[in-house]
Amino acid sequence: MGAIALALGAAGAAPTPATATSETGATASGLTAKQKKAKKKALKKCYKIKNKAKRKKCVKKVNQRFKPKPKPKVAINVGVNDDYFSPSGTTMKKGQAIKWVWNNANANAHNVTLVSGPGSLTAKEKYDLTTPSSPAVQYTFGPKVLNKTGTYDFVCSLHSTVMVMSVKVTN
Repeated sequence: MGAIALALGAAGAAPTPATATSETGATASGLTAKQKKAKKKALKKCYKIKNKAKRKKCVKKVNQRFKPKPKPKVAINVGVNDDYFSPSGTTMKKGQAIKWVWNNANANAHNVTLVSGPGSLTAKEKYDLTTPSSPAVQYTFGPKVLNKTGTYDFVCSLHSTVMVMSVKVTN
C-alpha cells in the first residue's frame, strides 16, 4: 500500500521543464543561453519603467529583438545514397537552403564533407557544412543556408573517389 501511495505521489509531482538544444547551442525557444540571459536582462529594465504604455512598448521591442529566426525554406533536397549524391550537381541562389537526406535502404555509412568553397568562408562556416558523424540510414543534415556566392564542393570522405557533389551559389 505504501509503495502505491509513493508511486501515485511521484506521478502527481509537477514536471520539471526540459530544455532541448541543437548543435548550435540554441534551445527550443531558438535562443542560445547567452541570448536568453541578454533578453532577461533587457526585460528586467523594461519592467522597471513606471509608465504602463512605455513599459509595454519596451517589452514589445525586446521580444521583437530576440525573436528567433524562422527556419529556412529548403530549396534543394539531396539524396545521400550508396556511393552517390542525388543530384550530384546543382545551382541555387544566395541565401537559399540545402538539405541532405540519407536513403533508408543504404548498406554503407556516408557523410557530407565540404572540401572546397568560396574563399571568404570562415573556419566555422566550413565546419558547419560537414556532418558530425557517418550514419547509414534515417539521418538528415540541414537545412544549411549558403550565404556566399561561389562553388561548394562536397564529398563523402568514406567514398571520396565516387561520391562527389558540386553546388554553385549565384546572386
